[in-house]
Amino acid sequence: MTNPLARAILITWRRNGAYALRLVGDLSGAQFIAQPVPGRMLNHPAWVLSHLTLYTTIAAAMLREQPFEDPADHRFGAKSEPLSDAGAYAPGDALIQQYRDAHEAAEAALVGVREGVLSSPTPLERWRPLHPTTGDMLVTLMVKHESAHLGQLSAWRRAMGLSRVAM
Repeated sequence: MTNPLARAILITWRRNGAYALRLVGDLSGAQFIAQPVPGRMLNHPAWVLSHLTLYTTIAAAMLREQPFEDPADHRFGAKSEPLSDAGAYAPGDALIQQYRDAHEAAEAALVGVREGVLSSPTPLERWRPLHPTTGDMLVTLMVKHESAHLGQLSAWRRAMGLSRVAM
């Protein structure tokens, strides 16, 4: 890998992936949709993993120059909310495996990205005003976006009375 931007993204991508697995690795099935604060709907692990897996799949598609659908209205997209219905999500072990598989696929796509892809226009037109290039968008998806949601999982754990997880 010779692209300095891809190398920089990869460092955080790997660390985030390992951190995510530590955040959810000790949870029981019921905890994946648990809400620790009465009257408040926090982004629970089932929603966070489902949401991150969706956007990770999109990041991989961008890196491979493959088409993808706008995720805005996807059931785990930007407009979605966490649900208290366990049936709305895959079981915890399956969510973890889906996240892991998507994360590994995106990493492989990043490592093998074709020269010029990161400087090409962001494929989704509505993202272009803030993220003109694919590289700009990937920094958001693979660094900022994932890190923000992992912070939510960390806060959720603490509200649940669970132990802190090393970053």
